Amino acid sequence: MKRIAFRFFMVICSIWAISSCKKDKEQIPPVIQLVSVLGNTDDGDTAAIGQALRFKIKAEGIDVNLTNFTIKIFDGENTKTLVDSGLNSSSFVTEEIFYQGVEDEAEWIFTVMDRNRHKSSFSLKIYKDPNSQFGGIYEFPNVVLGYQNNTEVGQFFLPFMNKVYFSDSAALFKTYVHNIVYFNYREDGGVELPSPTFSSPGEDAGLYGEMYIDYYTSLTSWDTLNYTKYDIRADNGVSAEDFENAHNDSLLIVSYDNVWGKKKYKWATDGLIIPFQTANGKNGIIKVIKADTTDSGTIRFSMKIQR
Repeated sequence: MKRIAFRFFMVICSIWAISSCKKDKEQIPPVIQLVSVLGNTDDGDTAAIGQALRFKIKAEGIDVNLTNFTIKIFDGENTKTLVDSGLNSSSFVTEEIFYQGVEDEAEWIFTVMDRNRHKSSFSLKIYKDPNSQFGGIYEFPNVVLGYQNNTEVGQFFLPFMNKVYFSDSAALFKTYVHNIVYFNYREDGGVELPSPTFSSPGEDAGLYGEMYIDYYTSLTSWDTLNYTKYDIRADNGVSAEDFENAHNDSLLIVSYDNVWGKKKYKWATDGLIIPFQTANGKNGIIKVIKADTTDSGTIRFSMKIQR
């Protein structure tokens, strides 16, 4: 009888030890929060179409490092990803700026995941101002820029001044420079192809790459480097007819997808349509008319951009 009681006691102790061990090893998910800042966007705010939405987010991995950060919006029917960023950090604080779209109501969802694949989120709702109206645009039907070895046509476009400059003159108006072009050959699927390229002064935060080292070395001394993001999707849904019929900013707002916004657009060919967003949050669309394929040539395009 004593032997049975002893065995029962040992079984109970084992169960308790296993249970305690599991509790000790219980994984704690990361934390994420919205940091309240005067003037930033908060839950329940109303914003006019095109108005800046500003968020400050703080996140921390408790047991292990953070590996992913996403921002998504849900408009009641569809979910759209605005940010999907991989990382390997114990914590971060980031400030993000977006611009109010055309949806009447949207839930913004901010999520982090850690190395154990545990996730934490918070969300808030933003409402479109019912009195919002679509805004005006600038229309440039025939812009011509030269590539890096063109000595007759400038390479820097200042859309809000409607000016084309070479680098020396552009340096006097750095805050207005949003578009730069150059030409080289780039590999695509194992094949070297001619690559007329749309870029901007802020192509690389570390001033690394051929644009700074070989083509426009003066950029390394600029104190303002605007970063224009080009939507690189193969199919952005904008037709030539859509582009021609756009006379307010509605098409410009809905056609640009931030998650596809990259630092340059390579292999720009005749007829291509490229949505973009400037550093000051203005959306636009480029329609390529004619792209030469020599580094002393030009690229001709139409542009429509928010005022």
